[in-house]
Amino acid sequence: MTRKNCLEKGVGAAFVVASLFLSGGVAARANPAPSPTLDRTQTAYLTHCGGCHGIEGISGPTFVPMLRDAVGTFACSEEGRKYLVQVPGVSMSLIRDDQELADVMNFVLFRLGGKSTPPMTKPYTAAEIHEWRQSPLSVTDFMERRAHILQNAVAACQAHKPT
Repeated sequence: MTRKNCLEKGVGAAFVVASLFLSGGVAARANPAPSPTLDRTQTAYLTHCGGCHGIEGISGPTFVPMLRDAVGTFACSEEGRKYLVQVPGVSMSLIRDDQELADVMNFVLFRLGGKSTPPMTKPYTAAEIHEWRQSPLSVTDFMERRAHILQNAVAACQAHKPT
């Protein structure tokens, strides 16, 4: 599935699933509770990332990486933190405001990353986003590069674990 197809099909599906998720299901309730609302950051994630990565950070069986309880491992190394901003879907995101993108990345790292995000992880800043997105990752061996960066991040996580 191409990135365009993923986005076209995924965004529509994400909105349907999100509306069902937020409304509590298809069946009407006798005394419906007020529907929760998404904040600006959650809405930005849903509309720009959730179509491929899933509304809860759980992507389907594709080349699109799962975020839920996994993405935080990248935060163990500076190379990994930078990589997450330089991947094309982030660096070339339609979210052009650096602070808004930093907020989305922090949502991804701290909320979706869950247990995989180390306790001492520092949040992304607008300045980091601005700097790193200027150099989007552009390599032909994308999956190999990702595996190498993840391997280094896992090693850094292991080195920082208390004994």
